[in-house]
Amino acid sequence: MSMLQFLKESTFRANDVITRSISILSRHYISIAGLCLLLFLVSNLSTLLSIYFDGYANLVKVGMLLLFVFLYFSLQLVLLKRAVHLVKEEPSIGIWKYLPSFWQFSQYIGGLIVYSVLAGFVYLLMYVLCFPLLYLGVEMDTVRNEIHPFLTGIVMLLVVLRTIFYPFFIIEQQAGTFKAYKFSVALTRGNVFRLAVIVLAVAFTHLLMVSAEYFDYFLVAKIFSVINSFVMIPMVSIVMSVVYVDMMKNYAGSDDPSLMDNLI
Repeated sequence: MSMLQFLKESTFRANDVITRSISILSRHYISIAGLCLLLFLVSNLSTLLSIYFDGYANLVKVGMLLLFVFLYFSLQLVLLKRAVHLVKEEPSIGIWKYLPSFWQFSQYIGGLIVYSVLAGFVYLLMYVLCFPLLYLGVEMDTVRNEIHPFLTGIVMLLVVLRTIFYPFFIIEQQAGTFKAYKFSVALTRGNVFRLAVIVLAVAFTHLLMVSAEYFDYFLVAKIFSVINSFVMIPMVSIVMSVVYVDMMKNYAGSDDPSLMDNLI
């Protein structure tokens, strides 16, 4: 297959995913956007209360922090489970069945910790790889402010694309943190470019918002911020659920995939 044909096929599949996602979201917008609104309120309320409780004892502040962390990430799992349920067109279930178990919540948090460790490792590794550039005459500021962030961003984008489905395996397959990561790496093998096209498509308005903020177009940035909050964030949950369900239909790998065999 030529590169041009591959690009056309990838774009077509991205268009198909987004079209189906728009259809699903338009029929169930209230429930999905409502969960996103709750996430928004919890996030902003935690910020306000952190200021209010600033003078209180550390024990109280830690307790409030843990409460909001639990609420916020639990709502994220509820959103993902609801989105997958809608994509699969399964019979209606009670609202309480969308709530994650403590085990699922702990595995999801464990996955975020693993991701943070990976990000730190990549950050340091890129500095090590960039170090020889100093001996080639490249300025330190150029390495620190341009080359290193660019390389780190590229590598972390690949990490995100390969591990993006780990929460789905926790809530759908009852997989533990590391097994969920292995499943995600196996599922995305050979599909990184197609995923990148889809992620770029749904992240377009966010990129516009960041660009508007960078060039000090505050009104335009606020407009894109509203679009992101009430359109694109609900859209992302549906899009990724559609991709996950479609890819699982074609998954023919092991029930316990090898991480090393699927990295490349």
